Amino acid sequence: MNINKLFPRLTIRAKLAIAFASLAILPLLAVSGFATVITSRYVRALTESTLQHDLEGARAQTEGALHEVERQVAYLARAILGPLLVRSDSAAWRAAERAVSEIFSLSPTLFRVKVIGSDGRLLFVVADEDVGTGAVGDLEAGGFYYIQRASVLKSGERLALPVEFRRRGDAADNNSTLSTIAILEPVWGPQGSMLGIVVGEARASVLFSGIEMGSPNLTGTTGLVAGGGLLLYHTNLKNNWGRLLASRTDADLVSELSPEGVAAVLSGAAGTLLVGGRIISYLPLRLTGSGIGPVMLYRIVSVSALEAPVRSLQRGFIAGGSVVLAIVFGLAVLAARQLTEPIYRLREGVRHLARGGELAPLRVETNDELEDLAEDFTVMAKALSEHRSQLEELVAERTRALQEAHSELEDILEYSADAIAGLNVEGRVRIWNRGAETLFGYTASEAVGRHIDDLLGCDASVTETALIQRELDRHGAVVNLLTTRAPKEGDPFPVSLTQAPICDDQGRTVGYSLIIRDNRLQSKLEEQMRRSERYAAVSVMAAGLAHELKNPLAIIDNRVKLMEDQLRETSENGDLLKDLRVVGEHTQRLVDVTRNLLAFGQDDTEDRAPVDLNQVCRHVGGLLERTFATRGIEFETILSEDLPTIIGNEHAIETVCVNLLLNAADATPPGGKVTLATRQNTSEPEVEVEVSDTGPGIPKDLRRRIFEPFFTTKQDDHGTGLGLAVCRNIAERHLGRIWVESASGGGARFIVSFPVNLADRQWTVQPS
Repeated sequence: MNINKLFPRLTIRAKLAIAFASLAILPLLAVSGFATVITSRYVRALTESTLQHDLEGARAQTEGALHEVERQVAYLARAILGPLLVRSDSAAWRAAERAVSEIFSLSPTLFRVKVIGSDGRLLFVVADEDVGTGAVGDLEAGGFYYIQRASVLKSGERLALPVEFRRRGDAADNNSTLSTIAILEPVWGPQGSMLGIVVGEARASVLFSGIEMGSPNLTGTTGLVAGGGLLLYHTNLKNNWGRLLASRTDADLVSELSPEGVAAVLSGAAGTLLVGGRIISYLPLRLTGSGIGPVMLYRIVSVSALEAPVRSLQRGFIAGGSVVLAIVFGLAVLAARQLTEPIYRLREGVRHLARGGELAPLRVETNDELEDLAEDFTVMAKALSEHRSQLEELVAERTRALQEAHSELEDILEYSADAIAGLNVEGRVRIWNRGAETLFGYTASEAVGRHIDDLLGCDASVTETALIQRELDRHGAVVNLLTTRAPKEGDPFPVSLTQAPICDDQGRTVGYSLIIRDNRLQSKLEEQMRRSERYAAVSVMAAGLAHELKNPLAIIDNRVKLMEDQLRETSENGDLLKDLRVVGEHTQRLVDVTRNLLAFGQDDTEDRAPVDLNQVCRHVGGLLERTFATRGIEFETILSEDLPTIIGNEHAIETVCVNLLLNAADATPPGGKVTLATRQNTSEPEVEVEVSDTGPGIPKDLRRRIFEPFFTTKQDDHGTGLGLAVCRNIAERHLGRIWVESASGGGARFIVSFPVNLADRQWTVQPS
């Protein structure tokens, strides 16, 4: 809201004077009213809190006094008087009388103690003054009444009763009435029967002496009321307890409180109530086992007594506010004149500057911000022209930067390998980059203006169209959707599609950006991955099949050898012997196939240990030396000295060496040479085992496939295609590698490398 519109056409001086006066009186009125309300609420809340605190203190003192009397009576019943009901003599009763008298001297509350038998007969009585004790053995001294009230108690329970009786003297004198609280403590026999009761009578005036305890500034009426509205204590009748405890009491709770207040006080709960200009705070007393029912303590304070300081505070606010208003109004008029004079000078300077004139320094001497404003205004006028020229240069620079950024974006768009297209809201092409021309065969002139679905020959299904629209609505973009698109010439091919909306400043969609990436290479890699997985599954099934064939083949081989031996002994059936040799050879070949399958499919579970490669090569060379000699092949072993040991499985490494040497023997013609060598790699912490031959070598196009399972270059079905696959599997389990190279003099070189520092590495099993 513009407060200037609240006034007619006035000068700044008049407005400032009115504003200063308003700013003075309005906050003053608001503060005074707010302070009055807050003070009233605070005083009332403080009063309620203080009343509750006072009642808590009064309740604690009253309950403590009553519990103290109960403990004294319980002690007398348990330790002194109760045992006398079972077995006693006159000396024991006299000793008990002295003990009770001692307790009277220590406690001003308890004044009389009785022992009553189960038949109501008074057996023992001690009092601290002559109040009419009654004769021992008398049945008319209240004993039968006490026995009757105690008969409903259970073991461990006691009872507190309000009792009034008259002192010896004038029966018509109300002051001779003594109000007491009688504590009944039953004494139980071994069989659970009540032998009698011990009764302790305490002065009610002493028990309830703490009821009026409280803050001295909160004067009011205090009362103690039992169930049914019977007043046990009242401020106005505290000197006449008989009138309170008697059923014909002169004090009436209903006449003092409203029906709402009576219901609240007799509810048995604690609380504070504001009724009829009075604050009523009430609290229940926790009188365990009390025979007078629920007892409530209440206190009444008049609200009018609390409002007097609030009214005094209001009068102080009004008087002080009037004085402040007069002072502020006078100062407002003076300040308005002082403040507006420099403003008028500044206005004239602005008008002169607007007309294009040169601004002379403004002479404003106020020794405050207005003087600084005049100086700043002069500096601003001089710097305005300079800033305008700098701004023009900045605009030109930013324009060049935008042009360069636009050129860079055009280059990125133009030379991106992906197909990038800009579409309008209808799906027609507006931008077509060079990547799109290369990928789909359409030039930009052919593509612009055509619908993207017609251009790419996209017969997208209803499901794909709905998916794209749902992703655009939900996530604002479609990212890397795998689908197919067709070029200008050729068959559809797999692509990865990303589409996102282009929005204006108001968030409205004005088009779409479309990025299409050729996914044929990735699809090919995925196909190779699936083929590898099929190879893995085949190897697992082959290993299982080898397990099933191993035992039957062993039996067949054994039977064939037995039959050969029998035929040699009889020297008959030469043709049959030849047939058995053929069967034996093929059986042995099947045994070798199953052995290689098991070696390829099984994981090496033996514990790793230090392995000396030179020792392994010596052992394997000694085993195969005869084989090379039989085939007419020269075999040479070249072992490097001081070769470090590796950590691995010695049996598995022997298998690698045997397979490589046997393959070299099969590939080397008679008169050739096979070499087994070991050495340490100087550039890497590795040791290498090399097996070279002088055979025909391995063509380059087959070097990647020779380590695949079941691939072999041997003729006449002599190879199983598992030897090199087993070697690669063992090398990878040892965190090593195997590869093949062409030898310098012809033939092939198989090299296996093993890392040296394997002591801190885990024994791993690579997938076959």
